[in-house]
Amino acid sequence: MSITRPCAIALLAAAAAVAQSTTVNVQIGNQTDTSLGLQGRLQQAMSTSFQLASYSDQFFTGAPGPAQLTGQLTALDPWHTRTQVTGDGIPLTAPDTWDFTALNTMLTPIQGAGDHSPEFQIATAPAYMSNSQGYILPADIPAFAQMSANLVRYYNAGGFTDAGQHYQSPTPYPVTWWGIFNEPDFNGVTASEYVTLYNTVVPEMAKADPSIKFLAVELGGNAESLDPNGDSYLPTIVAGVTAPVDVLAKHFYSTCNQATYDQSVFSSIPAFASEVQSIYGMLAKNPKLANVPVWITENNVNADYDKGNGISACNAPAKFVLDKRGSSPFFAAWRSLVFQQLGEAGVQALYQWGFGTDEQYGEVGSPTGGPPYTVQLSYWVDYYLSHWLPSPPGQDILQTTISGCCATNEANGWAGSPFTFDTQTMAARNVDGSVVILMSNYALAPVTASPANGNSTINFDDNGVGTTRTFAVDVSALGAFTSATLVTLDASTPLPGGPVPQSVTPAAQMQVTLPGYGMALLRLSNARPNLPAPNVRNAASYASGAVAPGEIVALYGTALGPSTPVGLQLTNPLLVSNALAGVHVLFDGVPAPLTYVSPTQVNAVVPYEVAGHSNTTLQVEYLGALSAPVSLPVAAAAPGLFTAAASGTGPGAILNNIDYSLNTSANPVPRGDYVDIYLTGAGATTPASVDGLLVTPPYPLLPANSVTVTLGGVPCTNIAYAGASPYLISGLTQVTVQVPQGVTPGPTVPVAVTIGGLSAQSGVTLAVK
Repeated sequence: MSITRPCAIALLAAAAAVAQSTTVNVQIGNQTDTSLGLQGRLQQAMSTSFQLASYSDQFFTGAPGPAQLTGQLTALDPWHTRTQVTGDGIPLTAPDTWDFTALNTMLTPIQGAGDHSPEFQIATAPAYMSNSQGYILPADIPAFAQMSANLVRYYNAGGFTDAGQHYQSPTPYPVTWWGIFNEPDFNGVTASEYVTLYNTVVPEMAKADPSIKFLAVELGGNAESLDPNGDSYLPTIVAGVTAPVDVLAKHFYSTCNQATYDQSVFSSIPAFASEVQSIYGMLAKNPKLANVPVWITENNVNADYDKGNGISACNAPAKFVLDKRGSSPFFAAWRSLVFQQLGEAGVQALYQWGFGTDEQYGEVGSPTGGPPYTVQLSYWVDYYLSHWLPSPPGQDILQTTISGCCATNEANGWAGSPFTFDTQTMAARNVDGSVVILMSNYALAPVTASPANGNSTINFDDNGVGTTRTFAVDVSALGAFTSATLVTLDASTPLPGGPVPQSVTPAAQMQVTLPGYGMALLRLSNARPNLPAPNVRNAASYASGAVAPGEIVALYGTALGPSTPVGLQLTNPLLVSNALAGVHVLFDGVPAPLTYVSPTQVNAVVPYEVAGHSNTTLQVEYLGALSAPVSLPVAAAAPGLFTAAASGTGPGAILNNIDYSLNTSANPVPRGDYVDIYLTGAGATTPASVDGLLVTPPYPLLPANSVTVTLGGVPCTNIAYAGASPYLISGLTQVTVQVPQGVTPGPTVPVAVTIGGLSAQSGVTLAVK
């Protein structure tokens, strides 16, 4: 943009006057703003994405390798990580010809990370079902549906057989979430063809596993854009779809050109929010879709890429230019603004595109897009949004008023801006009363003038540095807090290690300064999780000390979880969640399956990954706040017997095997009959048990001859079963024994169990007649 010298001088004078103050005044109210979000609620989960095809497998086969990938991805805590399976990543290569080798290499470590429940997007059809442009042939939609159903069987139903060969996933994790095609509006599928495709594919997949869930559409362009037939895309789909829709998915990028100025990139964001609101309006016209949530399953600054030979996919024949705004301080300002605007529009999941690529797209990346990869600023931006504003459980959005610096106008580079100010602030209150304040500084660097041909030019930044803004935050309406923690993400953030949250003094008025593009999160609270080491106990015996792989433990402390207790939840029909009501329990950073959370007690299952360690470090995280680390010794086994009164002593939680009734003094077991004894802390099994998985055949067994049982001092010589308890959570062990004829009958026969020579607690009894 060029401006003549007199105009430039006038603008610079105006800019200088504005620059005298860089403080934005933020007043946080104590009331929920019900006009924002979902009736005042912020319910926006954070996640990330992978593209699974041969050209991306180097991320899984090169440095850092699957182990480090799993750790980095798990720590990010993504919500149903999106895996876009496309091109030669599709395992069906010809009719009746399957090759899962590449897909298994890439998807297996993703399934082993995070919530173990990724979305599998079937992005394209196999090449033989597509035309020369790679677009699916309408006549092959039924064949595509059968392929998709077999993919469900591969992961969820014990596999499938084709042309006499059986195929079955090597991982124990089923796939619950399925995306049906990628950006059909950009990939040669008309709206009416997509309706046919979706209504054909989804029922076939649901036949293979009725419990699965579906993401529809995943549009790349505007929801109301016209297809080649002149049909408005999403309205046509909403009117015509009859198969179940669990999520309506959309993609948002701010530009497709690295040369787009920062101001224009920032200014694109309000249109995202407006379109989301329009999408909800369209869904409301179909009663079956009225409550369907909107997820943004791809989001980044720039959608351009190298389509080959260095040519821009969006701007051919121009050369592709890497846009480093995807991982620079610009991204911190941009993503935090996107998070706020989309969350306030009611979006329920926001996905980064993608996890491991280059400096344009990756949370973990490299300048070349190939190994070795390292953590980038974008990773830490999404990490803190995910951990400090977790959903579920979500937060209440508080009323916020902004005044002072700095209005957007042409003098400070914001000609035609959709924003009122060059900063934004959102305050959200958690269920425990803590408040998190998100501050975004997207203020452009001061405009400058330079003589050229007798004129002056106003220069707009492209991946600039921004300029200083100070947030003067008044939280007096919220009452007093005893603790305040600040984390900032900007040019000063150390990489790859990330920022260190700082304790600050809570006050009614607080100030936060961002010296350029960036974001800050300020958390105000009255408690943080507190877990003394002696209060980590076996959930059956209540003994403290060493923990064992798979041991169900009870953690006792304060501020550990929600005021209303919450029991276990399933991520999918076979998997107990490792995140519950904003609580995580971490052993060496690995999230443990959770069976119960409350303010003073959390029950978790020690991950099997601690096997072979001499000790493990335990922390409880609640709504982003971490307890002090506790170091615990690790043992091969730490057996504890469950008791009927959940006291650790007295009558055992033992079933009479003949009818599975509870053994009591009024219901004793006859000598010679069998009983089922339940315990935890038995350690490793064969085959290996899997964190949080409900036990299905083949049942994991304890090592042969590792279990001894005596009843009333008499050894049980017939141990019929010793292994994982069928159809219950991994870590709960069942030992089925025959009561010896030599046992003296009575209502309180002592029970003694050892696992690998390590004894369970004494004082547990059995009734025998």
